[in-house]
Amino acid sequence: PRAELTDRIALPSYQAADVSLRGVGSLPSQTPRPFNAIMNTPGPCYDQLAFSGGGGDDERDGLLISAKVRRPFHPSSSSSSSNCLLNVEIFGSPHGVDDSSWPYLLFCHGVCESGETWTVQNLARAAQQNKWRLAVLELEGHGLSTGKRSVCGSFSRLIEHAEDFVHHVMSSDAGKEVPFAICGASLGGVLAAYVADRIASNPRYKGHFIGAIPVVPAVGVAPEAVPPTLVVGALRILAAVAPSSGFLTPVEDPSHYSCPPETKRNFQGSWLLSTSKMLLDVTSGAVEMDQNSGKLNMDVPSLLVIAGERDEIIPMEAIESFYQKAKCHDKELLKVPRGDHGLMVGQKTAKHATGNIFKW
Repeated sequence: PRAELTDRIALPSYQAADVSLRGVGSLPSQTPRPFNAIMNTPGPCYDQLAFSGGGGDDERDGLLISAKVRRPFHPSSSSSSSNCLLNVEIFGSPHGVDDSSWPYLLFCHGVCESGETWTVQNLARAAQQNKWRLAVLELEGHGLSTGKRSVCGSFSRLIEHAEDFVHHVMSSDAGKEVPFAICGASLGGVLAAYVADRIASNPRYKGHFIGAIPVVPAVGVAPEAVPPTLVVGALRILAAVAPSSGFLTPVEDPSHYSCPPETKRNFQGSWLLSTSKMLLDVTSGAVEMDQNSGKLNMDVPSLLVIAGERDEIIPMEAIESFYQKAKCHDKELLKVPRGDHGLMVGQKTAKHATGNIFKW
């Protein structure tokens, strides 16, 4: 029931959606809304802005804050094809208010999500109240970005895209010479950590880069959320043979986090094998290995890690280990009471998290 969503995040459909490899389903026929002639070019766009398509009967709706402009761009990373176009939604002040001096919060979403979720809407509301601008990257194959629907086959490619996203926003006229921080949730939280680590030593951002805010970062996975070893082995083989198949993978139901409820930007159906394999690789040891080897130091100006006390997907022990190994001297670990892996969706837990983000 919708009323329960304001206080309760632990929903079965979401538990199996973000990290685990549980569930069986068929590959959906759903396709993302296509780019039109205006959208299919880099630069400012003012059509199909996030949250501009209406609302629903959810009591959380109120007045949805829509994006002010979209700034799609071609990533410059070597692993990207020339026709790859990533969508970026920019949120700012109410119309008529000059926000050119407002700092930027740059956000990366999780697997199967987009710029039209309650996570983004809650962040946009809090950002506007605290006089921050919010820039949201829609990952390749997600939302309005081009690419195969919901395919995340290469973690290194995602990191490169997220780093290009930072350069894209902060090198624009609207982003020059203002403070900024990098944030992300779940997979996006891990991307935020890796990108923050990369740009911390970049002289172009010295004095402007504040730090990173990984929210429920996918730095580990609960053992009960992973299938038996034989099944995992079979899935790895299948992912190499048929990466776009959705066999024996989690079934994503975005109905509880989609905002507005009728949006088609969020993926619905069985995860693709390549995405499941990539996320399992990341959560089952890649992050810890990179921290131990010195590849991921997290020697950033400041670090705020947000975890849910009831997160059934990412063990608290994994997040605490990630936090302790971060070399940042100005760091804080916030454990949200009653928060689970979807803590940014619920009204109370999201308010707790966003309040601390902008206080930080």
